[in-house]
Amino acid sequence: MILFWGDNNMSMVTKSLKLDDYIVENLELAAKGLNENAGADIYDFSNIVRIALNQYLNSEGIKEIINKYKEKEKGNRKDLLSASESSLSKDWLRPEEDKAWANL
Repeated sequence: MILFWGDNNMSMVTKSLKLDDYIVENLELAAKGLNENAGADIYDFSNIVRIALNQYLNSEGIKEIINKYKEKEKGNRKDLLSASESSLSKDWLRPEEDKAWANL
């Protein structure tokens, strides 16, 4: 879905956002209200979407979920590195390998 929004010389095309009419209407109203408060046309559809997403992603509940999965991914990477090191060391720590690399 492509949404076109224009008012007061502002136009913005946002691609592939599947937003229902209620959300689009409220985003447009938020931009109009912020522009009116600022006395200038400085907010457009994309600014409002970025602000809303940033506030959502920085909310406590969402930050906890994000941090939980970041830590989980770090743990998975460490496990993978340990397994790789253990597996590779079987090849690397052979006398034949030491001999092959002795001249370097």
